[in-house]
Amino acid sequence: MQLKRTMASAAWLLLVSAGVTADRLTLSEAEQKALAADPMIQAYEKQSRGYRELAIADESWSDPRVSIGTMNLPGDNPDPASQGMLELKIEQMLPRGDSNQIKSKKTELKARGSDSAAENRKLEVLREVRLAWLDSWYWQQTLAMLDENRYLFESLRSVTESMYRQGKKSQQDLISAGLALARLDDRVLSSESRLNESRVILNRWLGEDSSVELSNKLPSQNGISAPSMKAVQIHPLINTRELLIQQSEQGVALAREAYKPQWGAEVKYSRSMSDLSSSMGSDSRDQYSLMLMVDIPLFTGNRQDRQLAASHYQREAATAEKSELLRKLMAEARQEYARFQGLERRLEQYQQTLLPQAHRQSESTLNAYQSDASDFRSVVQSYIEELNLQIELLRLRADTLKSKAKLDYLMPKEKAQ
Repeated sequence: MQLKRTMASAAWLLLVSAGVTADRLTLSEAEQKALAADPMIQAYEKQSRGYRELAIADESWSDPRVSIGTMNLPGDNPDPASQGMLELKIEQMLPRGDSNQIKSKKTELKARGSDSAAENRKLEVLREVRLAWLDSWYWQQTLAMLDENRYLFESLRSVTESMYRQGKKSQQDLISAGLALARLDDRVLSSESRLNESRVILNRWLGEDSSVELSNKLPSQNGISAPSMKAVQIHPLINTRELLIQQSEQGVALAREAYKPQWGAEVKYSRSMSDLSSSMGSDSRDQYSLMLMVDIPLFTGNRQDRQLAASHYQREAATAEKSELLRKLMAEARQEYARFQGLERRLEQYQQTLLPQAHRQSESTLNAYQSDASDFRSVVQSYIEELNLQIELLRLRADTLKSKAKLDYLMPKEKAQ
């Protein structure tokens, strides 16, 4: 009866200690910190702004060319002050067809692609910080459970020592009690090491060297819909591929513009250098000329035709890459959903069947031991088995939410904030 009362009081202390909770880092807080600290999100956003600035620049005309000099200098007297002509020329080339507008649209699509890359990065950060937080949560809870159960095993050893001194138990029982406690201490050391490792990974996403404990409370688990093509198609990676297709279509349009002529204009002013040096110069000696220039693409076989064919191939390649990525994401979503369903079924079995049976077995073995109907090793084994099942339940709870985190990445419902 003494052993049973001691075990009961230890179990009560475990329940009391489990209810004590201080201010700790929740998963939601970790997500917000990770999103705010990630430099790649900011990089993609700045890249998008840069592309939008370039889109405006792409639509503008090229700068005019200005040249000034002397012409028609005689070979026997090359003095420009008395011989030759002064010439000032301004040349302006116009865009080829609608090429500038097409380039601007293509650059704007690149900006939208950077926006999609930023959205995908946010989803990646949320997924990774959730996985890291849940892994740290598991090891923290495991360590707490081992520390709490250590009191049970210490009580078990103390009572066994007392009964051994009374001659009611053998030395083998005493050795078994000490060995069980030593093995528990080894699991504590191992769990501490794994917790430290997982916190390093979590801190990498938080952007700080934080040692604050995590909240004991897991986030609520909303239902997960079965994977569908519609759910996967809104993924930012798919949108990025779609924008690449649109960019390649603009590349086709730009290649077609290369068949159009490119126009330019030239305005020229000239005057004799002797008139400039003479005070009797007359404005009537000024000479003006206006010229139009055109770049006519006559030989297109090895240039424009090849460029157009290349742009078509690039569009087809971008379309194929989008289809492959869609198939890949869909397969990953279906695989993860099957894993998620399996974890949920196991979680239900542990909560409704395995753990209650393990607890009843521990109680029954303890009663049998007190009645000398069972040996001490059976008592220790039953409590270790119950402890293992409790820790495995923690792993299942964490793995279920980790699977959900992966599904939330593969099938995003809305933009990450």
